Amino acid sequence: MKRIILVGLVLICFSRIQAQERKLFWDGDDWRKIDHVCRENPEYIYWVKSAYLSGLFDSKNYYQLNLRDHDTAMADSVFADMIVPDDLRFLIAGLDAFYKDSAIRYLPIPLALIATKMSQQDYSKDEIETYIKECQDWINHLTLEIFEE
Repeated sequence: MKRIILVGLVLICFSRIQAQERKLFWDGDDWRKIDHVCRENPEYIYWVKSAYLSGLFDSKNYYQLNLRDHDTAMADSVFADMIVPDDLRFLIAGLDAFYKDSAIRYLPIPLALIATKMSQQDYSKDEIETYIKECQDWINHLTLEIFEE
């Protein structure tokens, strides 16, 4: 009886190890998965996506305020980027359109949000493509560096 329980526990542990994803950030697959999870109640899609974006903005503001207590100039330079609270429906629609391209779906949501804001603020296609290429290079390098260990 003990052997059966031990074998069962080992199999459960092995299956849990195999099921783990090797990823660092929430990305386009996770973003698009919200549509799939909420398919029976599509009215929740907006609320889930807006909750994620609100959490992203809240965490950015939290760390910015904590750093501001120590060094105001550094806080202003580190957190001076395009990720600012805006009309969430506009940002969600932009991210939905951005992640339609399966080749860039592995980019983390904050990076995709910056690219989305760039396109919404009429940056040139070349600038946006350069930014996306730099993001791809960065995330590929980071993933290889972390998971090669």
